[in-house]
Amino acid sequence: MHRIQELLSARILSLYALREHVGPFAFALVVFTFIMLMNQVARQFQNLAGKGLGAEVIIQIFALSIPLTVAVTIPMAVLVATMAAFGRLSGDNEITGMRASGIGLHQVIAPTLAAAVGVAALAVWFNDTILPESNHRLSQLMQDIQRTKPTVVLEEKRFNDPTGLGEFWIEPQRLNRATDMMYGLRIFDMSDLQNQRTILADSGRMDYTTNQEDAVLTLWHGTIHQRDISTPGEYEILDFQNQRLLLRGVGSSLERNQEVSAMRSDREMDLGTLLANVRNEEERIANARRELQRNVADHLSILLGDSVSTAAADSGGSAALGPREPVEQERYRRSLVERLSQAIDYSQRQRNKFLVEYHKKFAIPVACIVFVLIGAPVGVRSRRGGFGFAMGVSTLVFVFYYLFLTGGEDLADRRLVPAWLSMWMANFVFLLIGLVLLRAMTKETGGRRWKVSRWLPWRRDDEPTPLEASLEARGQRVGVGG
Repeated sequence: MHRIQELLSARILSLYALREHVGPFAFALVVFTFIMLMNQVARQFQNLAGKGLGAEVIIQIFALSIPLTVAVTIPMAVLVATMAAFGRLSGDNEITGMRASGIGLHQVIAPTLAAAVGVAALAVWFNDTILPESNHRLSQLMQDIQRTKPTVVLEEKRFNDPTGLGEFWIEPQRLNRATDMMYGLRIFDMSDLQNQRTILADSGRMDYTTNQEDAVLTLWHGTIHQRDISTPGEYEILDFQNQRLLLRGVGSSLERNQEVSAMRSDREMDLGTLLANVRNEEERIANARRELQRNVADHLSILLGDSVSTAAADSGGSAALGPREPVEQERYRRSLVERLSQAIDYSQRQRNKFLVEYHKKFAIPVACIVFVLIGAPVGVRSRRGGFGFAMGVSTLVFVFYYLFLTGGEDLADRRLVPAWLSMWMANFVFLLIGLVLLRAMTKETGGRRWKVSRWLPWRRDDEPTPLEASLEARGQRVGVGG
């Protein structure tokens, strides 16, 4: 009966400790998400508002940015909640009371770890389903904005090449993106290099044609300065009230983006799609390597054939025209080998990019578990550090974690380390730090070294509780003294 009561009290107190995490977790998640979104607002609001977009579109852009932010702030919130909860329990001496009741620290942390595993699993599902879709819709929204507002791609007081072909260079002094009007225009027409033409206009407007590929630039009140380089003594100036220019291919790049919108970047893919792309790239690499080996073998055979032909020519044979065909084949194969090598390099970079994103969808959620092992001992030591202390230390920890993450991603892109190691390196380092802190905390609190069985909320009947062991030791000392 006593054993059942002890077991029930251990579970009740452990769940009580777990409930202390709920409030700080929710508050930290909201605060960190809000801060990161405000950072995006500060960086992008001026650009978005300056393009004449409505408030509804701007709100939609930032709403679609929330999932990307939440995917990062969930581990931060777990770390804050763990530190705040254990700091309060330690500051109010509740952990000391639990230990006096026979409840070890491992029993208090075990429910928190179990909850962190659940949060990590939920975060993996979130990264696999909601996050790719929100990223894809955000990308499509930005493409739609470009297709519906031609002047979005233009910048004030800078030369712009809307066709991408270098035929027309447009320099507007001022843009009204709400009406797509441009003022103080200077246009260099480079479509005919022999007939040099510069157009100056007070105002103008760019509109797409019905096919959404070309654009019509309507100009008002300006002059056209042109001269033919074949007749250097002539220079012509024409005044106009209304002039139109057809800019071909302005929307073609946007149209290509519209076609590619069915395709997705690595951050817009779920786990299954990422793995499928990895397999496709590996198959391309294997095929290119087989083709490369085959061409290297042919290249060697051609060199051997050239040496035979040269020997025949030296012996007096008529082989002057013989080596020419193998030499041409050799040049072709050299160019082919170069293209195959470039194809292999590109496929390897693409494969690494997909693998990095694949492992990232797991590594960041698993950080929730790692941060519990760091937050618990730091919170116990901080005692009355408070929520502000937890927020500050958590921010510092996550800054270093993020540096590890981005540094590993850069190493993977440069193919200096494997993709899986680049994403899991941060977790390995912080897991080691957490285990060291837990070991130090166990020694400071006088607890035993943790074993796997100690994580369970029950103990063997022959294992004394800390309180029983303390009373037994005290009785022995009294008996010896008497």
